[in-house]
Amino acid sequence: MTESYSDAVIRRLWVHRWAIFAVLTIGYFFVYFHRISVSVVGSDIVSDVGGTIGVLSSVYFWTYTAMQIPCGLLTDRFGPRASCSVFLVIASVGSLITCVGDEFWMMVLGKMMIAAGMAVIYVPLMKLVSVWFPKRDYAVLSGVVIAVGNVGAIAAAGPLSLLADAVGWREVFLILGTITLILAVACAAVIRDHPSQRGLPSTEDVERSMGIEAEESSDAKVPVLRGLRIVVSGGRRFWPCALAYFLVYGSIMTFQGTWAVTYFNNVYDFALSAAWMVTGLGIGKILTTVVIGALTTRGIIRSKRRTMIAGCAAFTAVWFIIYLFAGDIDSYWFWFGVSFLFGFFGGFLTLTFTQVKEWYPIAVAGTAVSATNIFLFLGASIGTTVSGWIIGTTYSLENFSAVWGIMAFASLIAVILLIVSRERGPSDPLFGIDEVRMASKE
Repeated sequence: MTESYSDAVIRRLWVHRWAIFAVLTIGYFFVYFHRISVSVVGSDIVSDVGGTIGVLSSVYFWTYTAMQIPCGLLTDRFGPRASCSVFLVIASVGSLITCVGDEFWMMVLGKMMIAAGMAVIYVPLMKLVSVWFPKRDYAVLSGVVIAVGNVGAIAAAGPLSLLADAVGWREVFLILGTITLILAVACAAVIRDHPSQRGLPSTEDVERSMGIEAEESSDAKVPVLRGLRIVVSGGRRFWPCALAYFLVYGSIMTFQGTWAVTYFNNVYDFALSAAWMVTGLGIGKILTTVVIGALTTRGIIRSKRRTMIAGCAAFTAVWFIIYLFAGDIDSYWFWFGVSFLFGFFGGFLTLTFTQVKEWYPIAVAGTAVSATNIFLFLGASIGTTVSGWIIGTTYSLENFSAVWGIMAFASLIAVILLIVSRERGPSDPLFGIDEVRMASKE
């Protein structure tokens, strides 16, 4: 017999799920803020303590990349609450080291600690969304998370430039360290890994009481290495999307997160700050992620795969515009528009997470997302490192053009990879569901 639940119980479940979502989504705002900040304050840091912008950016992404698989494993093994709370403290300490450091190695150490801490936000957040919210809400909530992250990217562009000018870049990191510590405390106080820890019914129990049968249990447990093996054995369900986002995100972070401001400041003579170019890019990404998430949830977008192919093709076209017209069009608003379109079409690839996750059981959701995530940041790590080698400290148009050309062709390859990817259909079973059920009984 199916149990029914009172309005008070349903209301408590609703309040707790949204409180958890709010805390970690605010945390994700600062993930993007840190990620983009080098593009704006990197020159100030290098001027004060030496070093290079390329190293500051790439060390962040290499550390973030190295944390992705451990992040998923920690999330599935110890739970999102413990993982987020501990690693946000690490990020807070990294921000404070960056604030007080007077040598470049201290900047590098601070960036590594920030990256390690901020890496343990997105995967736990998406795991909690899988556990606390109905499955049909995943796409739109994922879009909201990415949109909030991109608000952080916007804040780390033009507004950060103004703030750094007003109080100094060191004080910016002091503020960030304090906020991050507050978020760590909030995570420990608010987050619970499963509704049962608040004496509440699971999401699938509530849906079952309304006549909706759940495909799996949200509290199923799988050994972490077995979960990783399930994910990477997914073939066309996993690898084409992961590799496509590897190429696209690498090109996005090379431009948005590292070189855009330096490029426009050194190649052009605009009266307005180039930091607002990155702001326009972030606005474009916000629009596309929110719109795509909403359209997917309402069933208007029926194929994530075809939508990503179209968006990535348009993104590739924008990259070729940047490459072919580099240094030729001396119009601020032309390049602002190009930056906006760059962000808008680059946002289409956020559907990768939804397409990949839909193939896997909740028990390995954290591992599936982190396994995808590692390719994003491996792409960003390699992209920023290689671009740093090519561009160096000369900031010449020739060197920038060489990097833009590489990124344009990488995006073209991503389109081909998306074409060969496999999207889950209504009749397709979850990949690895039998192994998850067996593991849960052991």
